[in-house]
Amino acid sequence: MDTVRFQKLIEIPACSGGYSLVTKSVANDGSLLFLSIESSGAAAVREMHESGIGVFAKTRMNEARRFRLSLARPDGSLQTIQLPPLDITFPLVDVFPNGRILLVAPRCEWRGPGDYDLNAVIFDPTTAGMSRILLGDGINRAYVDALGRIWVAYFDEGVFGNFGWGSPGAGQIGSAGLICFSVFGEKIWEYPPVSNMVDCYALNVSNAQAAIYFYTDFPLCRISEDFKLACCETELHGCHHFAIAETSVLFSGQYDDPPDAGYLGRFSAGEALKTRRVQLQLPDGSPLPKGQLLGRGEHLYFFDEYAAYRASVD
Repeated sequence: MDTVRFQKLIEIPACSGGYSLVTKSVANDGSLLFLSIESSGAAAVREMHESGIGVFAKTRMNEARRFRLSLARPDGSLQTIQLPPLDITFPLVDVFPNGRILLVAPRCEWRGPGDYDLNAVIFDPTTAGMSRILLGDGINRAYVDALGRIWVAYFDEGVFGNFGWGSPGAGQIGSAGLICFSVFGEKIWEYPPVSNMVDCYALNVSNAQAAIYFYTDFPLCRISEDFKLACCETELHGCHHFAIAETSVLFSGQYDDPPDAGYLGRFSAGEALKTRRVQLQLPDGSPLPKGQLLGRGEHLYFFDEYAAYRASVD
């Protein structure tokens, strides 16, 4: 079996001053993002609650807590930014080209006309200005592109509605499965309704382009800067991350695959994407263990408890 070996980038910066790490991510420019919360909120930021026969993420913390963002830049520098107290849960994080910070809570609730959670925060570390916008419920991924647009991918509850969206309240915002928003929360573009998108499993945003892989048919679709679509069929089912370049793509494993499974393919005009299985390895050649994967551009990133790693396609 062929192998793809990750290279170590950095050790994860230690949390200090009474903070706990809550989110790891990667910005469009390749900066590694480490979001932490004051330790008194470490449990509340991940709190779940029972509703009916299901268990769901809480949409807000009962009390706002302070967050801190550490950015490990590609040039080796490390910047730490203190954020104001916020009530968002299970936060996703990214950075705009002008340095502003995006934080997104994946869940938000519609309680009545004019009464719903504004689940995205945009913070300017230069001016300390902050705004909140609505991006909708059921968010799987949220990334900022090189033009400052916000790409949001939704899982099935965001597509079909929950937490009051669609029934009894306003129509579900994420019904298209993928939406591109402005910094003001205005919908710029959404994926065409002719698709059979029930759950956007994977989103990769690089420069001013995006690519997605979605249930139920699991095609791989590229979206250009001006929203032109190019899609191809795949033979894969259930992958949640991928790295993509002009001629090739590297997927994470399918349903029930072990953590070290990957699938490498090359594009051929007018044909379905054909892939071969590869083993994902750490720098020492050992199989990739459980951890967090994330794809941006031609890079597939891996985070364990201690370090960040990267593998690339071309």
